[in-house]
Amino acid sequence: MHRWTRRSFIAAGLCAGGCARIRQPPLSALYRPTRDSPDQPPLIVIPGTFGSRLRERRSGIEIWPGTAADLVASDYRGLELDIDPDTLEPEAADIEAYDVFEAGLGRDFYGQVLRTLEQVGGYTRCGACEAPRAGRRNFYVYPYDFRLDNVRAVFGLHELIGRIRAGYGDPRLPVDVLAHSNGGLLARYYARYGTAELPETGSFVPAGTGASAIRRLLVVGTPNLGTIQPVLALLRGEEVGLRRIPQEVVATWSGGMQTMPHPALPWLLDASGRALDRGLYDVGTWRELGWSVFDARVAERTIRRHGGGAAGRRHLGVLREYLAKHLRHGRRFMESLAIPAPGAEPSLYVFGGDCELTLARVVLEDTGERFVARERVVEIAARVPGLDYEALMFEPGDTVVTRASLLGRSTLNVAAPRSEIESLPVAQSVFLCERHQQLTGNPSFQDNLLNTLLSVDPV
Repeated sequence: MHRWTRRSFIAAGLCAGGCARIRQPPLSALYRPTRDSPDQPPLIVIPGTFGSRLRERRSGIEIWPGTAADLVASDYRGLELDIDPDTLEPEAADIEAYDVFEAGLGRDFYGQVLRTLEQVGGYTRCGACEAPRAGRRNFYVYPYDFRLDNVRAVFGLHELIGRIRAGYGDPRLPVDVLAHSNGGLLARYYARYGTAELPETGSFVPAGTGASAIRRLLVVGTPNLGTIQPVLALLRGEEVGLRRIPQEVVATWSGGMQTMPHPALPWLLDASGRALDRGLYDVGTWRELGWSVFDARVAERTIRRHGGGAAGRRHLGVLREYLAKHLRHGRRFMESLAIPAPGAEPSLYVFGGDCELTLARVVLEDTGERFVARERVVEIAARVPGLDYEALMFEPGDTVVTRASLLGRSTLNVAAPRSEIESLPVAQSVFLCERHQQLTGNPSFQDNLLNTLLSVDPV
């Protein structure tokens, strides 16, 4: 029989008035019992754009992110890629990605999720060439040069999986993959096509070459139908701290052009809200509108910084040809991930945010001097009375990736029949109230992450 003491009456009264809630998941208590079951596939963590630390091979000098002062006040011109004028391909032989960007500017990017994997999930972090720890769960981080073509990064992922399998002594060993943002796109390409080069023309043949190497693929904040953010970076530069990485630097990054909105999606509206028939991946659009390296001010600056006169103009011409080539390549990359491919990639566990207004389309405004892409409602001068610009331009998302793109849908209506480009094989989706860069540090995400990785059957 329960003895009703004064203390128990007080406790009962407190609960009657509303028991205290757990403010965040008690991860240690939830996953401590799984420590007795260490038999888990190795895990590979792939960061998103800007998520890998980059340094010069010979000097060891870090060019991204560098010091705290760099993050606040640098324009990061050192991230500009040299372009081979004969092949129109970037040169990055002296730069290597060597680690993951854990924290900066007072924000956590990947540090917390890595600590949770180790301290709560029982994983041990291993180097790429390090022998796996026997009887332990092991995880690896795959850093890559996010400025370059995603298909080039796929080769590095394939090599890492090969080294892991050799370390385990099992040439068929599957791995789990946790990929954030753009990392999810390159993981999906690998599952569909392995290390096959992206064809410039013709049809795609997703044979599922890499799918057998992946047991569970978890993508976090991945723009499966693209994001408008790299478009803005080409237009205005990439905001970092108090400065911007200039447009002409961003224009040398072929990787960013592979994350822009799928060509079938409307991305540009006029001031009355009508979708404009202008190809995002057609360099003629950029030339006609005077954007990026076709902006007179950007062109003048580029010529001046690259020798001036004829030398500077030659460099500008090469840069414009480069942009044209890699816009086409970016279109092919996005299309390669959206065509139906039953069985060519594993079912995805999708995590993302849907509580923030996220730009999905921009408004084109003719100022009389030049065409300006407006990304904020407060900027639009030629407003049409009664038109809801916010509803036209924004959708729920994580400030970078819309919920619809995360799910690989062209509409917010998840009950609508799927269109031809909506082929994402989603096994499970989890939505959070969190911003893009902080998704992996969210405790609820980490709870769902460990549950998915460690469950016998997470579905």
